[in-house]
Parts: sequence; structure tokens; C-alpha cells
Amino acid sequence: MAMRSRFPVVPAGSIRRIATVLRRRLASERGFALPTVMLMTVAALGMASVGVMASIQSQSGVVRDQGSKSAMGVAESGVEQALLHYNRGTPPCEAAVEGEWCGPVTGMAVNGGEVEYWARLGSGESCAVANEVECVEIVSQGSVNGVTRRVDVFSSSLPNNDSLKHGPFYKAGVISKEDLTLNSNAAIHTGTETNGNVELRSNARLCGKTSVGIGKEMKTEPNTGYYSDAQCTTTETTYLEQEVTLPLVNQGNAATENDNGRLFGEDLVSGNKGDACWSGFDASGKATTKCGAERELKVEHNSAVTLGGTIYSMCKLTLLNNSALYVESGADVTIYFDSPESCGYSAATTQVNLQSNSRITSASDEPISIAMLFVGSETIPTKVILNSNTSVNGPCEQNFVIYAPLSEVELNSNSKFCGAIAAESVHLDSNAEIWAASGSEEFELGGEEEFPPTPAHYTPFRYVECSGEAPSSPDAGC
Repeated sequence: MAMRSRFPVVPAGSIRRIATVLRRRLASERGFALPTVMLMTVAALGMASVGVMASIQSQSGVVRDQGSKSAMGVAESGVEQALLHYNRGTPPCEAAVEGEWCGPVTGMAVNGGEVEYWARLGSGESCAVANEVECVEIVSQGSVNGVTRRVDVFSSSLPNNDSLKHGPFYKAGVISKEDLTLNSNAAIHTGTETNGNVELRSNARLCGKTSVGIGKEMKTEPNTGYYSDAQCTTTETTYLEQEVTLPLVNQGNAATENDNGRLFGEDLVSGNKGDACWSGFDASGKATTKCGAERELKVEHNSAVTLGGTIYSMCKLTLLNNSALYVESGADVTIYFDSPESCGYSAATTQVNLQSNSRITSASDEPISIAMLFVGSETIPTKVILNSNTSVNGPCEQNFVIYAPLSEVELNSNSKFCGAIAAESVHLDSNAEIWAASGSEEFELGGEEEFPPTPAHYTPFRYVECSGEAPSSPDAGC
């Protein structure tokens, strides 16, 4: 009897088909797709979380840096506030003994932060400078969002430089802190100094020895000329390199103690009274919009104003259409032009504007002295413009000075100036000319009888950041 197998007999063709199916399934990636995707997702989330944590930490650092910078800015604003008071002659606090701290001065909020500061006066060796002068040390602390920074700043009243020992114009009649530029037949007939370059273009002439800033140069074009004498006869090729310092103007109490009350009273108007405007009123006493209400003087249409006082405080002076500003014979006049901030100006402004044949001169061609001193601003640009055949002092026999260390001075279109000019920058164009006036080299920024002395002006010369909040002594850790 034949034995039967317990296993079913599978036809050979079926076996081949089963093997083919198995090979196909084993070669397929369907079973690995889901776990692979899951693993990749987990890895991506991990990497993303690392980036998020790093970003959070970075943002936290940025916030701390911003708070630190803001606190530093607030602290520095305290120094600026203190210096503003001292330079105006109104100290923010008084110590019982010179050399001791006064303050803290508090109650000021700046950009969302709080500031307080201390100050003490010194002189001579205590000022830590090489010359015996007065100085003030200010420690200011700013706090913003829990972050506190403190700075210690020394400021000197008189930097040791020749312009203060001898007067700014004792070597040069034109001084520019930035580039000195002459275009289109313009000419200067006196010595010049600049911290920048001297640039001569389009037939311009520089007639008098010059100096440029350290590392700067004289740039000339064909048909321009550089001469050693005011008459432009002797060609010159050499010039000096040196630094020029122009102390800022400190008007003291001139803004309140002045001769402004003389205008349109003792200081009379000739011509149409309606064409002269001072502080929002014309010469007949009528309110007008021809000039602003804040110490602005405007004269036009062949009219003139004659000054006979000693000290005036203005925000703007505008002369138009053949108008004139006369100075009484023998008078010594100083006109302070207040800062744009004190005058309520928030944008760039022209504080002296002479147009259309206007002029400033002596009422009788007798010798006079007039100084126009500009307080200016570190943040708001100010300008002095002489244009369209205007002139300041026809014959060069007077003592005329424009001293504007923070303002730009422009002379255009055949304008003439006789005297001395010191400014942030000086630019001459279109046949404009400057001539030296007798006596201007003797002008001093305070100290002479004809120019009443101004209060000390403090200029920072040492800056130190302190560590931690102010302990028992304001300058500890500085």
C-alpha cells in the first residue's frame, strides 16, 4: 500500500509564483516609509528647538544690550544738562567748599529713564590738565528698566591753545573748522586757517598765507591762485598743517540782560516803519507776521535801523531790498545770536540773512566795533548768508567780527565782507570777497573792554565709565 505524504503537493508553477511575490515584497520600501518619516520629523523638531532656544537667548542678550546702551545714553544726557547750566553761568548746585561734591541733582526723566548727577569745581592741578585753568567734574548715573550705568566726565574751561591766549584772529582773518572752499572768482584777502582742506575752483584766489588740517591739503584747479599777500601779487606754494580750535560762545545772561528794549525806541527806524519788524511788531507798534515773535529783527524796502546800545540778543537778523543796519558812530556793539533750541527752532535755520543790496555798516563812516557771536547748536544746523551784492562794512576801517564755531557761513553773488570770520565752515562763491579789517586781529573772546568777557565755557577732555551704582562717593569705581 503506497504511503501518502502529509504535505500537499504544490505544483512547480505555483512555487515560482510564490517566490516571485516574496521577492517583490522583500524589495519593496513600503514598510520603512512611516518610521523613516517619523525619525526625520523628530530630528527636525530637535534641531528647531535648539534654534529657538538660541534665538531666545540671543534676544535676551540684545534686550540687555539695549537696556545698557539706553542707560548709558541717559547718563550722558545728565552730563550735557549739567554742562549746559555751568556754561550759562547758572550752576545746577552749589558745594559748601570748592572741590567738594554737590548734588545729587535729581528729578529728570530722559527717554523713559531716570538720571541724577553730582558735580564739583576745581582749578589748577586738580583739573588734571597741563595748564592752570578751572574745571568741573561731573558724575552722572542713568537708569533704564532696571539697568544702571554711570560716567565720570572732566571738563576744562580754557584749553591751552594760542587762539585763546592771543585771540582767534591774531594769525588769520578767516578760520574754518571744516573745509574752506572758494568758487567762481571768489577771493579772500587775509590769512586763513582750517581743520579741513582748502579748495580753490573756477578762478578763485586765496591772498594770504594759509594752513590746513593735519593730513589735509590745498586742492587747486587751473586758473586759480594762491598768494602770500592780501593784494594777490606774490605767488605762494607752501602752507602749514596744524589743528585749529574754536571755543564755543557762552552768552552768559545776555539773553535777559541786554539792550533789546532800545529797538524802535532809542534805536530809531528810518524809512517805512511797516518795513521794520522786531519780535512780531513793526516799528509803529502794530502786530505783524513779517518776523517771528522770538527776538527776530527783519528790515526791508530801503528802510534802516540804527543801533546805539552795547549788547543785543537775537534769534534772527534778516535784511532785504536795499535795507541797512547802522551802528552809531563810536559805538561798540555785540550781538549774541542765541541757540536754535532757545529760540524755539527745531530744524535747520538761517540766523543771519542779508539779501538784495542790504548792508551792515557805520552810520557816519566813523570807526565802530561790532561783533556777531553765535551760540549755535551741536544738533540743529545754523547758517549765516550774505548774498546778492550785500556788504558788511564798506571801507575796511572798522572792527567787524562774525564768530560762529557751530554755524556755516556762505558769501555769494558779489557780496563783500570786511573783518574777520570764524565758523564751522566757510564757503565763498560768485565773486564774493573777504578783506581783513584793521583791529580784528586784536579781538578776543572775552576780556577786552569793547567786547565784554563771557563766562567760562567748559569743554569735556576726559571721559570714564564707572562700575556699579554710586556708593558713598560719586566717583568711586571710576
